[in-house]
Amino acid sequence: MKKPFTVPASAPRRSFTKMAAAVLPAAALSSALGLVHAPAQAADVVEKARQEAAQGKFINMISSPKGERAQRAIMEAFQKRFDLELDWEWLPLTSRVSAPRVVEQAKANVPLPTVIGGYAYQTFDGWIVKNGIDTEVDWVGEFSSMFPSIGAAAVDGVLPQYRNKLLRQWDVMYVMVYNTDQVKRQDAPKSLSDLADAKWKGRFAISNNTPPPLDILALDLGRDGALDLTRKLLANQPRFKAGPPAIVGAIASGEVAVGVAGYTALAEAEKKKGAPIEWIPLDTLPVGPLFAFLPRNSPQPNLGKLFLAWFVTEGQKLQEEHEFLSFFANEESPTTKKIRAESPNVKVVEVRSQADQALVDEAGREIMKRIAGVAGK
Repeated sequence: MKKPFTVPASAPRRSFTKMAAAVLPAAALSSALGLVHAPAQAADVVEKARQEAAQGKFINMISSPKGERAQRAIMEAFQKRFDLELDWEWLPLTSRVSAPRVVEQAKANVPLPTVIGGYAYQTFDGWIVKNGIDTEVDWVGEFSSMFPSIGAAAVDGVLPQYRNKLLRQWDVMYVMVYNTDQVKRQDAPKSLSDLADAKWKGRFAISNNTPPPLDILALDLGRDGALDLTRKLLANQPRFKAGPPAIVGAIASGEVAVGVAGYTALAEAEKKKGAPIEWIPLDTLPVGPLFAFLPRNSPQPNLGKLFLAWFVTEGQKLQEEHEFLSFFANEESPTTKKIRAESPNVKVVEVRSQADQALVDEAGREIMKRIAGVAGK
């Protein structure tokens, strides 16, 4: 990450101007001196957003952050940043709940939420694209001068076919979460395959309604390797729980010692509450990005665009401060720093191409068939 151009505190204003002029192009110099405002296009979005703010309630259906305190802090910061007064409501629904709801609203011509989020590629395709609710926004073209880092969320962090549709909001980083009353740090499993060992029989939890991170690991192990790992884990009599929050909750309560599908944000949230819980990175770190987007026929399109562009750039720090939501690629993130410190050469696996996505989707379907065949008995 490039360090910003700085001036010694002792340098007089006149010498700063001369020095900057020598090393910066004219446009950058004007910006550094505070002489350039957002381009007309971005400024126009802000003005239209203010008009739309007065026309009705801003409905936010992004799944995280979930806590009212975090939501309020984010919305207050957004309003202050752009001198807005909003009547807002935040419905932190998971995509499994919000997707069918949004589709039914669209079919019934009921106004949609202004912004939506918490979606993986597969859910976005299967519900939003399939039903024609997706739309395109030139995020970089409209907002790069206002939010210089937006390319990380709009371009670098999104597969090419989803650019101008999705913004990367945060990364689900799957790690080994363990109960500190039951497991010493040095004994915590470093790989999900370790949970197939007899000493963990019946002492770990696994999700019975979603395949991650086992499906993501197909990118490292191959389809057959991921299925073989699933078979071994199921043979070791895990406790079945309805998704990662329930798994981490079971670890925190002491019902199980460790779990499959625990991730950093959930573990840190439980630690903040005082639960006897900790996490370490796995030898291979599965990452599942989640995305936010502006739906077609959003009732406040400019307000929605402005919020999302701000949310994944300037607002991202607030997300991490309150609920530990971060990008792994952000080297300044406390979560990333912790992972790097403990595992400098950690191998990160995530979907990086359409072929990768097809492999993960196929593996996920097969994994869930095997889990359903055992969990339902």
